[in-house]
Amino acid sequence: MRKSITRTSLISAVLLTSSVPQLASAQSMNSWNSTSSGTWSTAGNWSLGFAPSTAPISVADYPGTATLQHTIDLAGATGRVSYGNIFDLVAGGVGYTFNGTAGSVSGFFIRAGGPVNGIINNDDNTQTFNVPVKLTSNSGIAGAGAGMTFNAAAGDLVFNGNNNAPATPWTINLNGASNLTFTGSANITIGSSGPGVIVNTNVGTFSGIVKNGTGTLTLGGTVANTYNGTTILNQGIILAQKANAFGTGGLQLNGGTLKTGGFSHSLGTLDLEGSATIDFGAGASALSLANSSGVAWGTGLTLDLLNWTAGSDSLRVGTDSTGLTPSQLGEIIFADLPGSPGAQIDANGFITPLAVPEPSTSGFAVLAGLALVVRVVAGRRLD
Repeated sequence: MRKSITRTSLISAVLLTSSVPQLASAQSMNSWNSTSSGTWSTAGNWSLGFAPSTAPISVADYPGTATLQHTIDLAGATGRVSYGNIFDLVAGGVGYTFNGTAGSVSGFFIRAGGPVNGIINNDDNTQTFNVPVKLTSNSGIAGAGAGMTFNAAAGDLVFNGNNNAPATPWTINLNGASNLTFTGSANITIGSSGPGVIVNTNVGTFSGIVKNGTGTLTLGGTVANTYNGTTILNQGIILAQKANAFGTGGLQLNGGTLKTGGFSHSLGTLDLEGSATIDFGAGASALSLANSSGVAWGTGLTLDLLNWTAGSDSLRVGTDSTGLTPSQLGEIIFADLPGSPGAQIDANGFITPLAVPEPSTSGFAVLAGLALVVRVVAGRRLD
């Protein structure tokens, strides 16, 4: 049975583990207190008598109590603002679902900073966002300061978006953030329905994603992710459930497993800074990366390739034989093929297994000769 925790202890724990600078002004915890489904902006649905806002600053708190966990309607063309969102751990409950009218709802405009710096799900139920989510700095603007963390600490997080406008069907807008970090031991899914697209609309900036924690980050939906920063995998699993799920920037593997999901993906350069795995899974996966010979990989590492099938799957780095250096190739292993062969690169940049040497004809002849000698010696002893 789950144990309840106080809001004070929760905030203290988050503050102790957070390296994000805190806002100068004190934050108020503003808790959802409607016992039925309702509209997010309705003042009476909140413990402080007003919806979470920037003046006074307040953090949106969602109790885990079953009587309060309902569908919340974000309604309207105004972005709903708070300095983070906390989902409390209390026994019982079914989780929250956030909805809004497709084509009109602006969704959440989450501000960075504060004791949460993003979203943390301490409840073991799934929280579902059927509305767009846009990152902003603690002052509400775009840029690097919009970086934050979505933490599936105890339960799953699902982001489906809702086509906030017909021309921009994004699910998560990085908005120029230094990066968006996904972490936690539970799972996070982008696009279990709908486009599921992660974008960066702040032109001229580069925003990527970081995967920490032991859970799985699933990048699904129907529209390719167009964010232009590096995808960094430190721990856990990133699973693609659509083509071009990993954005248009580079790929840095520091650990964990990247699953291509049987889809095609085109990215920038490949960097290996920790032993990691690429799993091609079922289906025909085509992973194409830019020439990475100029990237300084870590040494003594291993990049395991799993479920790679000749004639079906492909891994391409660059467009010719210079895509990877010999030392980089030496760190790649086709781990589940017979003999676990190393890697080679052809004239078009495709990575394939090195041939595993088989016993030669001369070797067999030597073995046969030795066997004959043994038989002759044995025969003489019998005589």
